[in-house]
Amino acid sequence: MPDIADLLDQLRRDIPLYGHLMASIGFKRELVARLGVQQAHAVVREPLQLPDMERLRRLPVTPLREAARTQGRCYHELWPGGKTATLPRMQVVGEGDDQPCPVTDRAGYLTCLEDVAVRGRSELLLWRDQVLHDVESDEASRTHDQFIFDAQVLHAEADHWWVMDSAEPAPVIEEAFWLGGHHAHDFGHWLSEYLPKLATARLAGWPGGMPVLVDASAPATVREALPALLPPDTPLRVLPYLGRLRVKRLWCAPNVSYPGFCPSLASNTDAVRLLTAPWRMARLIQSTAEAADQALSQPTGIDRLYLARRPGRHKAIVNHEAVDAVLARHGFVRVLPEEHTLLAQWNLVRQARWIVAPEGSNALLGFFAQAGTRMALLTSPYTQPLLDLSATATALNLPFTVVTGPCATDSPHHTEHPFWRFWNDYRIDPSALDRFLSDWLGA
Repeated sequence: MPDIADLLDQLRRDIPLYGHLMASIGFKRELVARLGVQQAHAVVREPLQLPDMERLRRLPVTPLREAARTQGRCYHELWPGGKTATLPRMQVVGEGDDQPCPVTDRAGYLTCLEDVAVRGRSELLLWRDQVLHDVESDEASRTHDQFIFDAQVLHAEADHWWVMDSAEPAPVIEEAFWLGGHHAHDFGHWLSEYLPKLATARLAGWPGGMPVLVDASAPATVREALPALLPPDTPLRVLPYLGRLRVKRLWCAPNVSYPGFCPSLASNTDAVRLLTAPWRMARLIQSTAEAADQALSQPTGIDRLYLARRPGRHKAIVNHEAVDAVLARHGFVRVLPEEHTLLAQWNLVRQARWIVAPEGSNALLGFFAQAGTRMALLTSPYTQPLLDLSATATALNLPFTVVTGPCATDSPHHTEHPFWRFWNDYRIDPSALDRFLSDWLGA
């Protein structure tokens, strides 16, 4: 057997830097290249801490919608997908690279499938010796998706994945709604992926009254808020990391966009970030807000709200102290959203009339504001990926302006990779921000 000590050393270095799942990509790929799939399976489980994965199977991959339409217990379609529109340029103060761009919506539906195996923090739905993949058309190839990001996937071929699981029976429950996946630890993905998925299900007639499966890594603020968004007598069931469960009747809905597993880092060319159809996202946001309406009517006394990002996070405003000071002079109250429950966060934006936020999940929170609320987004000059945010704001009647500043080339995280440069740290010119706010607030 080839020596793999160097791969193990690299894995130990990468996990603290990139996280367990991201670090495992290179380790799996190199291990399979050196040993082959079968021998790699014998080696990979201990260093990646993969419990109950002694069985390796090469399984065909089937689109979720195909299985739902042809063999689901039910299939309730809200819209068929395939509608295309061109998103216009945004209102940008400063430098920007956005250009009009086409976007196509995905199908919206609710389905129930029989006898599905799931795991915590995994995207895989194992059904009838197949892997169900929520993909439409060429989404995965356009994003250069890496399916081995998922803990259960050792190696991926064009239409088959080598899946690690257990031959032993998993605990069985009768019925559940699936709201798990490998992005479930990320608050932003709850706003852009999981809560829209829940809204799709409810609009399509999901009755509730069964457990909702969520990952143990889901932010506590989300888990605390979910009961207010669910039908009566609908409990949460938390799945631990890679915890196993077999569901006799699994209800699920698709994503409103294709979040993917993990885009490839290997090339600087053909970098694609798929946008979300704003006319669908706006409807799902409205539906979510309607479900939580009673909790979103508490006066806060904050008319001008700054949804700040805690220093040290990725895509940081490196001169945040100067930015905070300018906003304070204009009467903005600085709030760190993570210090409040999710319903309290939504209530804060619901009561505000002007909202400023850095790009990211804080900006997504602003979409729960009342129609007519004005939003300003702070970000770097790489504005093209924000076209769908701007168009969603327009669909929600939220006047939306993007204020940009130059990337911080002296940041240790700076990159020129065309996909990842969007997440560069950046600076906002305090004088330019001051002039913008004076005009914006007085308009």
